[in-house]
Amino acid sequence: MLMRHGEQKDRESIMKKQVAIALAVLVAFSFGCGKSDKTYKTPDGEVKVKQKSGEVTYEATGKDGEKLTVATGDKGVALPPDFPRDVPILKGATVKVAMTQGRQMIVHLYASTPVADAAKFYDDALKGQGWVIESSMSAGDMSIISARKGNRQCGVTAATENDGTLVQLAISQEAS
Repeated sequence: MLMRHGEQKDRESIMKKQVAIALAVLVAFSFGCGKSDKTYKTPDGEVKVKQKSGEVTYEATGKDGEKLTVATGDKGVALPPDFPRDVPILKGATVKVAMTQGRQMIVHLYASTPVADAAKFYDDALKGQGWVIESSMSAGDMSIISARKGNRQCGVTAATENDGTLVQLAISQEAS
């Protein structure tokens, strides 16, 4: 199914709004402790928030059934169950945020590895998994890699954060 440019922009706008709401809810709930499960109903769907031992999971379901799931935690969270096996995870990294919506997935990793070493790891490891590097660039304390494999894209951004490196993996699959 092909989308027109305007439809794609509308979809991106909706996703950005959902992500903003999700992050606001996560921040609000992440300051608590213990276990908590709550469901909020809105005119646009429902939001489930689960909090347990420093980890917060947020799941928004729209009226159309589309879901946005975000998990975050200071001590780390699990990768999404359908995370692609051919997308490498930097050794020693902790998954801080895992987000999925439809055919899109974003994962934030935190590591003590320097940015340049993280970028080299992803360049080599993605190639080793059959990904084609379409572009890469480094500027100061940030590196960006864009790769493609079949109908999937993987974007890697590594940047200095505090005393370590934040790695964002953005994986998407084109509609068939």
